[in-house]
Amino acid sequence: MPEQKDTLIEFSSIEKNLEHAHQLNKGVLAIPIDKIVGSLGRYTDFNEEFLLHKDRVSAKYESVRQLMMVGKILPPIKVYKVLDNYFVIDGHHRVTVAKNEMGAAEIDAEVIEIQFDLDLSPKKQYSYDTDKAKEFLIKLEENAFEKETFLRNAILAFPLKVTDLTSFGKLFEEINSFRRNYNDGELAKRAVIYSSFAWYEQRFLPAVRIIVHEGVLNVFPRRTYTDLYIWMQQHKYYLSQKAGYDVGFDFTKDDFVQKYRKSKFLDLLPQVVTDIMREIKGNLIKK
Repeated sequence: MPEQKDTLIEFSSIEKNLEHAHQLNKGVLAIPIDKIVGSLGRYTDFNEEFLLHKDRVSAKYESVRQLMMVGKILPPIKVYKVLDNYFVIDGHHRVTVAKNEMGAAEIDAEVIEIQFDLDLSPKKQYSYDTDKAKEFLIKLEENAFEKETFLRNAILAFPLKVTDLTSFGKLFEEINSFRRNYNDGELAKRAVIYSSFAWYEQRFLPAVRIIVHEGVLNVFPRRTYTDLYIWMQQHKYYLSQKAGYDVGFDFTKDDFVQKYRKSKFLDLLPQVVTDIMREIKGNLIKK
C-alpha cells in the first residue's frame, strides 16, 4: 500500500483495526506538542510538523493566529491519548500556531485516554491508510506483547523491534508453545515471567547473536534482527518438516540467505566476468 506522505495519522485507521476501546477522561492537562501525531478527520490538512498545507490556509486559521499572537487565551484543545501519543479532536489551528508560530513545547488540552483491547494473533488482518498508521499499530502490538510476556524492551539487551504487523503475534504464539514446558499451577504468574525470559535467553538471544555476528542484516536492509528471527524460525519449521528432523538454526540461516536475499550485481554476471572483476579489485587494493 503506497504511503501518503506529509500527513498526520488518521485516528479511524487505528480504531477500525482494534476490537474494543475504553475511554477515561483525564481532565485538562498540559501535553507535549511533539507527542501530537494524528487527527480525527483532518489528517490530510496538515503535515507531520502540523503545518497547514498551502491550499488549506483559511480565514479561520488567520483569526486564530492573530488572537493567539496577541496573548488571547483560547479554550483548551481536545485530544485522544493513545499510549503516549495524542490525536486532535478539536483545535488543529491552535496546535499549528502554538507549535510553529510561538515555538511552544506544551499546550493545554482536554484529554480522553483510549485503551484498546488488542488480540495478539499471528493471523489478524489489518487495514491502514499510511505507513505511519502501520507503525503506530505495531507500537500498539508491542505494548500488548510487553504486558502479556513481561519482556519490556527498555530492559532487554536486544530489544524486540519489528517492521511487520502480526510479528508480535507470531512471537507470542512461539512463547506460548515454549511455556508449555513450564509448570503454571500455583505460581502461574511467576511461571509466565520465568518462561518468557527463558525463551528470550534460550531461543531468541542465541539466534540473534548469529544473525548479528555473521552480518546477515546487511543482506536485508531496512529490516531488524527480530524480523529475520521470525522469518528464519518459520523457514526452519518448513525445512524440518520436509527433512523429517530438526535441521538446526545454522543450516536454516544459510539456506534462508541463499534463497531470499536480494540479488547482488556480481551474482547476475557470468562466473568468468565475476572472477575478473574480483581480481581487478584485489589488485587495486594491493596498490
